[in-house]
Amino acid sequence: MKILIGVIETPGGEMLFTMDNGVASLLPTNNDIQQSYPNYHLLKNHSLKIQNAPISGTGVFCFRYGPVMAGVKEAGSFNLYTYGEKILRASVDLSWKHRKIETAMINKKPDEAIILAERVCSNFAMAHSVAFCRATENALKIPLDIETKNWRIILLEAERVYNHLNVIYKLAGAAAQKVLAAHLCSLFEEALRMNECLTGSRYLMNTNMIGKIKIPQLAQIEKAIAGYQQILATFEQLYRHSLNNSNYLDRLHISGTLTQKQVEGFGLTGPSLRACGIQDDLNGTAEHLIGLPVVTQNEGDALARMETRAEEIVNSCDYIINHLKVSDTWKQEPEKNKTGHISGEGCGIANSASGALGYYIHIEKDIIRRVKICTPSYVGMHAVSEALKDMVFTDFPFVFDSFGIYFSDAAL
Repeated sequence: MKILIGVIETPGGEMLFTMDNGVASLLPTNNDIQQSYPNYHLLKNHSLKIQNAPISGTGVFCFRYGPVMAGVKEAGSFNLYTYGEKILRASVDLSWKHRKIETAMINKKPDEAIILAERVCSNFAMAHSVAFCRATENALKIPLDIETKNWRIILLEAERVYNHLNVIYKLAGAAAQKVLAAHLCSLFEEALRMNECLTGSRYLMNTNMIGKIKIPQLAQIEKAIAGYQQILATFEQLYRHSLNNSNYLDRLHISGTLTQKQVEGFGLTGPSLRACGIQDDLNGTAEHLIGLPVVTQNEGDALARMETRAEEIVNSCDYIINHLKVSDTWKQEPEKNKTGHISGEGCGIANSASGALGYYIHIEKDIIRRVKICTPSYVGMHAVSEALKDMVFTDFPFVFDSFGIYFSDAAL
């Protein structure tokens, strides 16, 4: 499956940043290729104001939601056009979180810029650092050992677990399922503690580096195995119980439904795409020791997105536990003459909790000259804007939270 991740201005001209069977590549653009990707103009323009044209009519007014509001923990705003309860159009304003991070990376060394990559969006810190490192390592032809590759995948799955738990916790809370939400919040906190146990950081920061990664001690690994076993057992019990709660499921059912044609048009990846019955190739972005199952649902609504994430939590916990148990077998002696280049360009993709996260980097003499960040939250905001159409105000949190996206990740 070919997916357009971004439109890149390179020293050689405009290129298309694509993913095909999990492999990141740059393709020269032309009119024929542009027309084969319906999200080309969306990605090329990268507007910070989505669906911004106002609506007029008898009784229609604009209800501004944000940039400071309950329910969304970031500075970002929606302009909801309505004549009462029904949402006619949902415009999204990303500009409140635009920090020009790509510009800030220019003229820095990769080892300095990775700190900025981790801080684009703390919830996706590991995915950003992995995509950044893969792009840099591809640009500079830096080889990796099996230990670094495997630990990166484990920590990406750890990031997936706590992000998915957070999404389902917010959905349960919005549906007034207070007991379920409290239990899920506890598991979310426990997942953050496991992050800290393995890396010293609750959000998996300051662990990944160009060409290498910090390896936890044996005692930390053993504690994490026990911790994820408990998270898995508790979550499976909670999830099975929640599926018998019709009040909860009815609130999510048919909320924010998108069709396969719509999600393909936006270029969505991750759980939001798979909830429409479409498999993406994100598991192919890394060499898994044991393949992770690809979870899909068919309804394309908030419930399907929740169920997709719930099943992925189970799969990710299993993956983490099984691989931590054999992590001591990955030890390798450092390679002699392990050197790369000092100039080059490359791209890399990480399978983040909410979809494909890509970096393009152009480096000259160990200094970054160009960088482009392509995030799942940007196309996700377009999808949210579309999914909110014809919904009522009380459906807002079910639609927005089910996509697992962030203003900071979208606006950069």
